[in-house]
Amino acid sequence: MATQTEETLRYLTERVLEEKEQLAHDITERQNHTYSSLESLSSTLVPLRIELVTIYAESLSLDPIDRQNRIEKWGLEAGKKCAELGTTLDSMLREVPHYRNAIGELIKQEAIKHEFSIERLYEVISILDQAVNDIVYYFCLPFVEVQHNNLKASQDQMLEMSVPVVPVDNGVAVLPLVGTIDTHRAKLVIEESLTQCLELNIEEFVIDLSGVAMVDTFVAQKLFQVMDSLKLIGVQPKISGISPEMAQTIVQLGLDFKDIPSYATLKSALREIGFERQMVRL
Repeated sequence: MATQTEETLRYLTERVLEEKEQLAHDITERQNHTYSSLESLSSTLVPLRIELVTIYAESLSLDPIDRQNRIEKWGLEAGKKCAELGTTLDSMLREVPHYRNAIGELIKQEAIKHEFSIERLYEVISILDQAVNDIVYYFCLPFVEVQHNNLKASQDQMLEMSVPVVPVDNGVAVLPLVGTIDTHRAKLVIEESLTQCLELNIEEFVIDLSGVAMVDTFVAQKLFQVMDSLKLIGVQPKISGISPEMAQTIVQLGLDFKDIPSYATLKSALREIGFERQMVRL
């Protein structure tokens, strides 16, 4: 036999369900007034808001495990959909008080009408608050994931742009490196160098270090790795832009670049390549 509290919760579930469409439309109007960018998405967001009001209503009378499962499923799916629509997490979180206030007001009116005890009203509000907290948590997770993936994609794109292989003549290309070379960028340097040299049919490849602030053991090892890989595919690697400070560091590290043609400037490297080609033609 159902307890008085269980009967109250089922009754409140039905009352909120009766008002779900009106509540959803009221919230939509408030949100569109605050965030005009959401107005064009109303046809998609209104059904989601009706679903959310439904979940809040049913959460009042579901057992804790079923309530948790229902909220988790909806939150993850709706959060992903809203994130992919381009809505901001800020605008979505601003809706939370609207649901809490609207449903809370309806519960208050029913409590007054049916003279709920303080204890019974407290239990109802506690269930609603827990549902709100869980909805926020699961709804936010896809936003964080989507934003993380977008950030990673942007970073990857920027890194790819930081490895610009530039053809300067038939069979000749230059890779001007600028800034710091970390593990991920070093991997891209190797991949892009090999890929572009093959695609562009490059015979001589100059890696210009003029914009690299520091050459340490890690950077030097990766440079050697690039050079050896290029040689294996028939490309003659060269290095330019080694500053006096960089040269001293290379010597102190005990690194041997003697088998790799090196030049103080990119201009001198390209001049040498042009001279060598001219001599071959003669």
